Amino acid sequence: MKGKRQGAWMSLRNLIIGCVVVIVVFQAYVVFTTFNRGSTRTHLRSGNSHWWPDLLHLNRLNELCLTKGDTVISWKPQQQTEILTQDMDPEVLLAELRLCPEVDIFLPVGIRSHGYCEDAMAYVKFLKTRALPMWVFNMEFKDHNGKVYTYFDLCPSSAVMFMNHYWDGLDKKSTFPPQKKIVLMPNVEMYELGAQHYQRADYVIAKTKDGYRRITNWYKIKGNNMRNTQVIYAQHTTSDPTTTAAVKAQEDPKFGPIAPKNFETLSVFHANGRSTQKNTPKILDCWHDRPDMPMLHVYSNDEPSNTTYWNHFKKMTPLNLKYHNGEFIEPAQFGKLMAEASVILCPSITEGFGHYINQARAAGALVVTTDAVPMNEFIDVNSGVLVKNAVARPTHSKVLMGNDDTEFDVTPNDICAAMDEILAMTPQERAQKAREGQQRYFDQLQFFSDRMEDFRSTLRSNM
Repeated sequence: MKGKRQGAWMSLRNLIIGCVVVIVVFQAYVVFTTFNRGSTRTHLRSGNSHWWPDLLHLNRLNELCLTKGDTVISWKPQQQTEILTQDMDPEVLLAELRLCPEVDIFLPVGIRSHGYCEDAMAYVKFLKTRALPMWVFNMEFKDHNGKVYTYFDLCPSSAVMFMNHYWDGLDKKSTFPPQKKIVLMPNVEMYELGAQHYQRADYVIAKTKDGYRRITNWYKIKGNNMRNTQVIYAQHTTSDPTTTAAVKAQEDPKFGPIAPKNFETLSVFHANGRSTQKNTPKILDCWHDRPDMPMLHVYSNDEPSNTTYWNHFKKMTPLNLKYHNGEFIEPAQFGKLMAEASVILCPSITEGFGHYINQARAAGALVVTTDAVPMNEFIDVNSGVLVKNAVARPTHSKVLMGNDDTEFDVTPNDICAAMDEILAMTPQERAQKAREGQQRYFDQLQFFSDRMEDFRSTLRSNM
């Protein structure tokens, strides 16, 4: 009898253990499939997953910058006050504006486009500050006692950051205190930047090694640095649209799942928007000459690219090229395209930083860019593919810190040769370079975040 009871007990015990194992395996499967449906990016390395909330926040700030017009945009998270308008409750507006950071970002409404929103929102987030339109500096604010304040009364010690040459005469206003610190964010290749901008600044933020070299060398010239300007090598960062895509894929069934990258059967992506500085016509030339190239999707809205496409293909639609002219792509869809592309072409003529190249790295794609500064600071032979034989074009002394070495031409054959390099690789080699490029995006993000914290400390010590 005792033996039968023990046998029955053992059978029951084994049954219970078996059920537990089935339940655990099922739960693990649910977690795995949920993860792969987009609760987080499947291509985001576990060591970088802590950046996920920051990337979503940075995307949110860019969305506000592009859509909210002539407003104050604060770094504060979504549950707090993000947007200030001229016509809001005056007491709330005054209370928010007098929460003065170490530096405010001057961002006039006329430059709130993709490039400047990317630049400004990175500073807004990591300097824990806000982007201010001109009306903040022009208005008077009255408290409940009737006392009147200007922005300069509220924040006498906060520095002001200017984006390139877009100062709009703010520093020349009679109300602008002569002792107020000025921070300059320059794209050193821009024709419009002059000595007066650099000589008026107390701090200059260098976004690339090339920029840092040019700026520091210029300040070493006698008479150029009478203000004892400090140059901060901070690098920079960029939003990652693939995070927005991942969230939408999880929340909106109509959006559909994000297909994993395929480094065996390649899909190639290029988007230049309205920019004529991305060599889009030459990419089209390459694909016209090489019908054996992989499928390429081009999203473009500039006339030279459109003319080139129709000159090549008005009589016959190419089988390996989809040309999307003037199509509006909302951010999540753009992120989905980048997340699914295995190769992203970014053969820029010139860059102040390289947001598109950086977004391609963040997306985990194999990135192709020009072998010239500063583009080759983002990509090298270990983290992507370089378009070789870049030839500097003359800029006719229009660049203050340039000597015909800020803009570069490549040929369609050079672009084709870079693609041939990729075609000669194994899928594993392509994937490894893409992973290395993505890791460098996160390494740079960490570097930039650290430098912004250091810069806040520097500003505080001088307030």
